[in-house]
Amino acid sequence: MAAVKGILVNDGGAPARIINFLAGEAISAGEVLKPSTSADMTCLLATNPNHAILGVALTDAASGEMCSIITGSGVICYILCTDETAGVALMVDTIAGQLDQWSGGGADDPGNIVAAMCLEDAAAGLTKCLLL
Repeated sequence: MAAVKGILVNDGGAPARIINFLAGEAISAGEVLKPSTSADMTCLLATNPNHAILGVALTDAASGEMCSIITGSGVICYILCTDETAGVALMVDTIAGQLDQWSGGGADDPGNIVAAMCLEDAAAGLTKCLLL
């Protein structure tokens, strides 16, 4: 799949919101983001499968620039993923800003949060997904 910078696919039916956050690091369109814990509330690449995501970067942004973020349940957009199959639940990957196939937790672990559902068979890269 060719790189897509206009990653929004939503037809307007889902409650999508595009919000702007100050980037706390370099961000590329399609990467999943989390809020920082600092007082300036920047956005950072998501890194923890046990935390919910802030949304998906709609635009590239250098650290210190404003970054447009797609957020909302039911939104279809292109997200940076590992090699995936349609219908697979996705969680934040160990590679910052990327989603991977969901894996549940053990008896004493609440498990990893499902962030999205893969909507197409795709090799690693930007993949059509449904935000949950």
